[in-house]
Amino acid sequence: MEPEFEIRLSDVMLYARHGVLPQERDLGNQYKVNVRVRIPAADFDESADDINSTISYADLYDMLSDVMSRPCALLESVAVRYAKKVRESWPQIKGGEIEIVKVVPPINGMVGQAAVSYKF
Repeated sequence: MEPEFEIRLSDVMLYARHGVLPQERDLGNQYKVNVRVRIPAADFDESADDINSTISYADLYDMLSDVMSRPCALLESVAVRYAKKVRESWPQIKGGEIEIVKVVPPINGMVGQAAVSYKF
């Protein structure tokens, strides 16, 4: 098995206006997002200690914030948009996953969260 790094953003809290219902678009909701991306580590040179040899957490977050700020009816659409942008920006990525959790879904009587996960 080839060595690889997994870079993560965990429990990122963002406010966004995604959803099928009009009030979801008007009021918005709190979202918790987890991102994982895998990159090859075989050619990593720890003596160089250079950010250009990996993927910056800040860049992953900025891209996530941008994608989340654009309302969509479906969280599936948000997940695919993010995955496409990540793949376009870093073609060396071996794979990844994004999980988008709607913290307070508008479902009468439901106590809990709703989520979508997309592997890319």
